[in-house]
Amino acid sequence: MQEITSLQNPKIQHIRKLKDKAYRKECSQYFVEGENLVKDLPCEAPVKEVFVLKSRIENYSYILSRYDDTICYAVDDKTMKAMSETVTPSGILVLVQYAEKELDLSGNIVITDGVSDPGNMGTIIRTCVACGIRQIIAVDSADCFSGKVLRASMGGVFKININKLSREETVKTLKISGHTVYSLDMNGQNIFRTEKPQGHFALAVGSESRGLSQEFRNASKVISLPMAGQMESLNAAVSLSVALYELVFNKA
Repeated sequence: MQEITSLQNPKIQHIRKLKDKAYRKECSQYFVEGENLVKDLPCEAPVKEVFVLKSRIENYSYILSRYDDTICYAVDDKTMKAMSETVTPSGILVLVQYAEKELDLSGNIVITDGVSDPGNMGTIIRTCVACGIRQIIAVDSADCFSGKVLRASMGGVFKININKLSREETVKTLKISGHTVYSLDMNGQNIFRTEKPQGHFALAVGSESRGLSQEFRNASKVISLPMAGQMESLNAAVSLSVALYELVFNKA
């Protein structure tokens, strides 16, 4: 295992630049940090390099044993802090190559329509995995491989297929696939009085600031969650979670 101590090292500079969304897209790479996320990486994940704090090598030996020693690098505290996006780095960081998989239209689908908040996006991914959703279509949404989304998803991003499509491409794809399409909006039909889908469905949720786009309003059955009292709406991730559990698990 080689040791890196200089912040000017090209490998360290590359990791630091990957904090930028445009650079991640250009390189088709992202990094994962923290023991829990790194150990949840699938065995088939195309890991390019592993960086570990010198003082934590023994602690993370069970993770490092999965990788060829030639791609593992020991770093000091200041170098790990420079690479990390967290206030207190856990001491392990992995560089991963990203390759988008083909759309999986064989089951239920969730569509994020302009969900730009990383926390919401990560929570939506986590909920989708919990509900057995295999495919998310991200339309004009937060980068699912940013550090904030990765952490909010609690590793869920590694367990689901995520594809980026335009609104037009998504609507066209769903017409061909035959999914029953629902969209969440505060002015829609009460979901608890809505007929449940007989086959596979797609569920779209919009951003909190702009709401649902007109494209999805026109191409779907618009549903809502009933509100008691003076509250008009819920957080996008919360709304999606409640609606998804109703559609997936309440078949009555």
